[in-house]
Amino acid sequence: MTKTALFTSGAVFLALAISGPAYAQQSGETNANDGRQLGEIVVTAQRREQSLQDAAIPMQAFDQDSLTQSGLESAQDLGQLSPAIGISAGGGPLTSVFVRGVGALTVNPLTDSAVAQNVDGVYLGRSSGMAGQALFDLERIELLKGPQGTLYGRNATGGVVNYIPVKPKLGENSGYLQGEFGNYSKVGVQGAVNFDIGDGKTAFRLSGNRLKRDGYSDDGTNDQDSFSLRAQVLIEPTDNLSVRVAADYSEINGTGPGGDLYGTYSNDTGSLTDFTPSGLEIDSGPSSDGANAIRAGVLHTPSFAPFRPIDGDNLFQDISFTGVMAEINYGIDAGTFTFIPAYRESDQDYAFSGPGFAPAVTKEENSQKSLELRFASDLEGPFNGIVGAFYIEEDISTSGIFAQNYATPMQNYDNGGESWAIFGQGTFDVSEAFRLNAGIRYTEDSKFVDGISDTFVTFCGGSPISGDFLTPGPPFVPNAFNHGCAVPGAIPAHPLVTNRDEFIQYFVDQGALAPGSVATVPGMGPPPVYNLTVPFPAGFPAGLAPPPFPGFPVPGRPAQLAAIVNVGDGALQQELDYNEVTYRIGAEYDWGPSNLLYATYETGYRAGGVDLSTASPTYDPEYIDAFTLGSKNRFLDNTLQVNAEAFLWKYDGQQVTYFTTLDSASAFPIANADATIKGVDLDVIWAATDNTTISGNVQILDSTYDDLQLISDPGRGRFGCDSTGVANNIESYDCSGNALLYSPDFGADLTINHIIDLAKFDLSLTGNVSHRAEQQTNFLFLDDTASGSYTTLNLDATLSTDDAGWSISAFMRNVTDERYLTNTSVSNRGLSYGVYNAPQTYGVRLRANF
Repeated sequence: MTKTALFTSGAVFLALAISGPAYAQQSGETNANDGRQLGEIVVTAQRREQSLQDAAIPMQAFDQDSLTQSGLESAQDLGQLSPAIGISAGGGPLTSVFVRGVGALTVNPLTDSAVAQNVDGVYLGRSSGMAGQALFDLERIELLKGPQGTLYGRNATGGVVNYIPVKPKLGENSGYLQGEFGNYSKVGVQGAVNFDIGDGKTAFRLSGNRLKRDGYSDDGTNDQDSFSLRAQVLIEPTDNLSVRVAADYSEINGTGPGGDLYGTYSNDTGSLTDFTPSGLEIDSGPSSDGANAIRAGVLHTPSFAPFRPIDGDNLFQDISFTGVMAEINYGIDAGTFTFIPAYRESDQDYAFSGPGFAPAVTKEENSQKSLELRFASDLEGPFNGIVGAFYIEEDISTSGIFAQNYATPMQNYDNGGESWAIFGQGTFDVSEAFRLNAGIRYTEDSKFVDGISDTFVTFCGGSPISGDFLTPGPPFVPNAFNHGCAVPGAIPAHPLVTNRDEFIQYFVDQGALAPGSVATVPGMGPPPVYNLTVPFPAGFPAGLAPPPFPGFPVPGRPAQLAAIVNVGDGALQQELDYNEVTYRIGAEYDWGPSNLLYATYETGYRAGGVDLSTASPTYDPEYIDAFTLGSKNRFLDNTLQVNAEAFLWKYDGQQVTYFTTLDSASAFPIANADATIKGVDLDVIWAATDNTTISGNVQILDSTYDDLQLISDPGRGRFGCDSTGVANNIESYDCSGNALLYSPDFGADLTINHIIDLAKFDLSLTGNVSHRAEQQTNFLFLDDTASGSYTTLNLDATLSTDDAGWSISAFMRNVTDERYLTNTSVSNRGLSYGVYNAPQTYGVRLRANF
């Protein structure tokens, strides 16, 4: 889409909205009061309470009713709420968040998210914490679009997601209980109780959520089994002092997510991007008989043995998240001090299938300590602002493998670091209608990693170091392919262990390695070689060549049947320090009593880091410059709200984590890329009648990589990009010109709510339609890794008493059973797995308020 067309389209949508909106968003802003007039939504996105319409930043807010009606089961489903959000949910708790294409595939705890997430005001250091956020008893979720480098700072280049729970209420004894029952044997129960303790000066709130559902896939994957609990105590001993202490716990169990094997790519050099659909049904699952049959027909390299079936019993989740925090507010005549100390930890043990992993196993323990101190002024004069300081310390221990039957990248490491910042932002009232604001933040980050990276690879016919394995130069053709490696079961598969010593001992116990064999750390001389003592397959004597496998000639020279070589990077230690100043300048003008025009320029920064890879052991920081022109308005006697925004973002050095093949094994290197993102965004709410509300959100987006260079082993890159040549045994690809991941050029949401008055009851009817244009899900940039355009429909009917004492709802989500890819992964041997959105679901919901 050209720049002229982009902004012309935006102007057309704005004009349509003012004359009578045709699109709408599903948001907590749709509630009306005082007849037809729209109510005010109070937000804290700028670290102080203010009306959403007075906040001169692009943002959306979603209340608990909106989240419930959308059918969101956890924060991993947030992509359904707004065209601006993209969610890539990988294996286990791995979750990557994108806002208008700005984000990062956080495949391990070595990388930070580019979209900051804050739970009850506490920053989540690891994006995996998103999986632990069950959406219950929330006051609202706030989505801030674009860099928030001043007030939020660290790792907020794409934006911020704030999860804000309902707080304890002084002087009130109340609560609710809700049950939801649906297909796929879904049972969800949540509730909360609020107690007043001590003459209206102390309150306690306890809330919980339990959700269990069968898997959407035939093999039991994509199920839900979670439990969450939150407790809060609020004490206000005086008018100017409040102390709130909160603790939360959540756990995730069950089988976990799994992708469908939707096709295979060719493994012939020169045609790696040729795709063949699998013909399997969506929701067949990664361990289905059909998927495993296709796997068995693909040879792993360089073992040249057929892939083994994925055993669904090896897929599981055992994950927990725990947090405790306090919020202390103390008011003086000049303003309010706020202090938030917090501690969070997570214990994760899970296995998932990934791009043909069999499976990937991860054990991770992480903890974080954070402190934030702020002072927000409340002065009579023309200037008010906020100043503060922030500190966080993280410690993470990870042990994991990406098992591929005959190749096992294994990583055991400790990483973490600390970050601190000071910041300030203020607004000066030039006149009653015109204001200037500015902010600045200084951040220092330090990171470390200390660990060992092994990559155990089985080679058919012996060690490549001996010169017997390969013909000289690429393509890699095994000289000893006639040893029977392709006979099923001839080559022993690797064990599913994350400890390097246990890995070698497994083969000793099997009699394949000599007693006393030990795991030698690679990277200090020639790669360690372990020659396997494995008998030739029955009926396959040495020197007898089988029919050649397509693409691999058979020279016919006997030698060692197989050897395991550790081609890993070995022991790696890195310590890096970064610092940056980010800032914001802006202007605001009230051009009417309910009309705001604003313009801002804001910068964002995400620190560089370390990786367990010799190809890219470190990566640089990323930066973003964002220009925004926006307007927030109420028209027609406060019955029509129109918020519009035009934006231009320049992305410098985006940290791109991608899947490729290096040293004959799977790898996740990190590159730095440059991009330009521009577009328009329109939010509309219209109280059309006393009983009908229409709301909508439209985003038109143009995102392009100005410079993106990716790498692979020579001749093994499967990128839909042009090769730029081979140097130092690494092939490079220029993927510039592609759109950013999860950045559809058009997206729209429309929600219509109509309430029918039935004497003592109200019947609320809600319909929501969402549309997204095609968007890419994978840095391979292949046609078949793109998610096609789609349109979904959700319906909800709720009958409630006039006093809202109880309600009963019937719902259907994804009414037309529209299916689309939300995540794709392609193995180095072309096995392509895709995670799809939820199928059609339906059920009933009961709620009682007391």
